[in-house]
Order: sequence, then C-alpha cells, then structure tokens
Amino acid sequence: MKKSFLILFFFCVSNFFAQYEIGGGMGLSYFNAPDLVNYIETNFSNDEVPSFSSSADFFLQFNYNITTLYQLSLEYNYNIYSYNSDFSVGFYDFEINQHKPSLIGYYLLRGEGYKFKFGGGFGLRIAQAQEKIGSYGSSSIYKTTGFGFIGKAQGDTKIGSDFYALISGEIIYDLTGEITTVTNNKIDLSSFGIGIKLGVIYYF
Repeated sequence: MKKSFLILFFFCVSNFFAQYEIGGGMGLSYFNAPDLVNYIETNFSNDEVPSFSSSADFFLQFNYNITTLYQLSLEYNYNIYSYNSDFSVGFYDFEINQHKPSLIGYYLLRGEGYKFKFGGGFGLRIAQAQEKIGSYGSSSIYKTTGFGFIGKAQGDTKIGSDFYALISGEIIYDLTGEITTVTNNKIDLSSFGIGIKLGVIYYF
C-alpha cells in the first residue's frame, strides 16, 4: 500500500513540475527613441546621431504551460544603453538602465526535442537615466516609470537531458515616460525597437 502511494505521489509531482520552465540569457536590441536622439544631436554631438541605437539585454523567464498549446510567461529584462561624446565644451555621457518585466501569452508548436512559441504581452517599464556634462561639472540622475508592449517568437531546441538552448526575436514598443534634464529640456524616453536573445532553458 505504501509503495503504491509513493509511486502515485512521484507520478503526480513529476507531471506537476513538467509544466514549468526556467530560462535566462542575454541579447542585443536596436531601438529608436526620437526625443532622445534629437536632444543629444542638438545639444551634445558634433555629428549626426543614428536613428537606431544598440543596447544590451540580460533576461530571465519563468514559463507555465497552461495546456499543450498555450503557455503563460513572466519575463524580466534588464536593458542597458549608453552614449558618450566629446563636444565643444567638454565630454558628455548619457546612460539608461531599464527594468522591464512583462507578462506574455504564447501559442505553442512542439515536436521531439524542440518547441516554437509565438505571442505577445505587456508590462511595467522602470527607467533610470544618468547624464554627465563636462561644462556642468557634475552628474544628474533621473527616474521615470511607464509601460510597454512586446511581440515575441522563441525557439527551444534540446541540448541534453532537460536543458534546451533558446533563441528569440522580439518587437518592443515602450511608453517609458518623460524626464527633465539638467539643461531643463523635457525628453520622452518612449521607443520602438527590435531585439534578439540567446540563452538556455530548463524544463521541469
């Protein structure tokens, strides 16, 4: 009786945890923030600032398989962007660190040793910007909070046991919010971008 109970218990636990996945990795994003580009180009650059800039991403994701076809994912992305230049009155540095948690719903296509997922979602956007201007001799820190939307496609392929390699592509539209700089300019940090990520994921 006890042996039967233990077999049943482990069978239930195994099936319960098989619904979960935990992954992480890093990636690269290209984004366009028109207000920021215009502000830097007008005030602190001797050259034309590209419309799209690159930024680094570090991410974690926790996935729950609702059914064999649908998945719910809680994803956290830490995004870093920086710009620096030498202009007429000294150096200039502008850096943005963003915390970007998102809740994403996926449609799944699966096979032996692989899984494809397609979906979209939304989440909170918390940004901290730091500006250093040579002529002012000090740095200033600004904070703003907004929200954003994401469309995403991800592929997982088995690399051994329950470990999978992942690659994903995404489209991002962030309404991050507005800051007022040390020069008393108001900048809307909202942006549109695309990104690619690489990482590993573990299936429980």
